[in-house]
Amino acid sequence: MRIEDLRVFAVLAEAQSLHRAAQKTGLTQSAVTKILQRLEAEFELPLVDRGGRGIELTAAGRLLLERAADVRESVAQTYAEMAAAKSASAGRIRIGVVPALLESALLPTVARYTTREAAISFAMSVQVSTLLFEELKDGRLDLALCFKPESTPDELNSDDFGPQRYRIAVRRGHPLTNAKGEPALLQSARWLLPVAGHGMRQLVEKYFERHGLGAPQIVVETDASTSLLTSLVRNSDLVTMLTDRMLETAAGRDLVALPYETEFESRVQLFYRRKAFMSPVVQKFRTALHAALASS
Repeated sequence: MRIEDLRVFAVLAEAQSLHRAAQKTGLTQSAVTKILQRLEAEFELPLVDRGGRGIELTAAGRLLLERAADVRESVAQTYAEMAAAKSASAGRIRIGVVPALLESALLPTVARYTTREAAISFAMSVQVSTLLFEELKDGRLDLALCFKPESTPDELNSDDFGPQRYRIAVRRGHPLTNAKGEPALLQSARWLLPVAGHGMRQLVEKYFERHGLGAPQIVVETDASTSLLTSLVRNSDLVTMLTDRMLETAAGRDLVALPYETEFESRVQLFYRRKAFMSPVVQKFRTALHAALASS
């Protein structure tokens, strides 16, 4: 039994048609048929019923489809762990980070670590958390530093580093700097915010709902960290959200937090694969990251 045969069978089960399965796999219809025949001959059982309305799986076919998913997941996990082992043997740590935590949380730790551990190198991926989770699940990353999502993928575990506070930020001299924290004034503000579904965006939307306000007036929407677009805020009357750490970095230059007492909080977490072996190289850096962020 070949892994490729199981992949084609899974596509056939979903497509319920030899013709559509051939299109999706890039094979000829004859090749898909031969793969099906090969599997049926190997197990000596019919795996599909060929009706007038397409192909349906038999009981044996449904069982094979279920087991095929397990086998393919196991193979993918094996490749991921071998990639991690190869990286570890070379003293390489593959870590992902959301843009909002790159300069304020990860880079200072990496700078100190590379000074002490001359034999260690890093491969960094800076992406939104959903993409980092995919890279982590596929074995392209060892660790990912992100904010806590509404739901964590089943394949992943995480370490909690505690809360991260956001502040409403504007340029120095902005008209709202003397607003004394009146929620209604934010209704007329023009916002720079992440795309819908982003944790920071949800914090703002929930704040508006709690105070009986309409939706925030979003002038600039981004799928990147707002810290990458702070020059827009410095040179306009746009309002955005930044973490306390961001305000202390170059991204926060000439920006101030508005005097709103409400604290918008998210939790910082370090993600890793649930079932994967964590090499001593990665484990040691994980411990260093814990120590660094706990003391910050």
